[in-house]
Amino acid sequence: MNRSLSGTNVWAWRITKLMIDYIIAMFDLAMAGDKQGFMFFVCLYALVACGYSVFFQLRVARWPEAKGALLQNGVSKIGGTEPVRSNQEYVASALYEYVVDGTLYQGKRVSPWVMVASHNAKFLLERQMRGMHRYADGGVSVFFNPNNPKKSFLIKPGKVGIAFTFSLAVGPMLLYGYSYAV
Repeated sequence: MNRSLSGTNVWAWRITKLMIDYIIAMFDLAMAGDKQGFMFFVCLYALVACGYSVFFQLRVARWPEAKGALLQNGVSKIGGTEPVRSNQEYVASALYEYVVDGTLYQGKRVSPWVMVASHNAKFLLERQMRGMHRYADGGVSVFFNPNNPKKSFLIKPGKVGIAFTFSLAVGPMLLYGYSYAV
């Protein structure tokens, strides 16, 4: 039994060494201005950033729900006033209250998907705001972190959004592998 475990460790070490050698080679190519090295690190960044986002969205999708009261909501300007209207940026904004285990909390986060839109794309934020679940009496669903109830969102990540983020994480690396297959 020790022999197969030892063989597994040797195999894992060889794979790890190959990966490290490849990363070093891609770093050298990137520093030399080669497209392959640059694209490798762009794809690696997408894999790490979007991979973390997928993990976070999967966690948030399991958060419990509390009924809350929406105090304010809408689309707000961010930054200074731009002379050209189409250059102005907007974000979805909200203020809501909810109770968890007898404690009153206030939240501001609308969705795990933070979107900044120009004036011309402001309709996307308005559409995002329609994704909130509203009760007949005017209340809203609030999804909160059971380990830290002060962290909350009004919109839970859906399967399509998680799949889209996953494709953004894995897609570039697959295209890279296809383009630069040895």
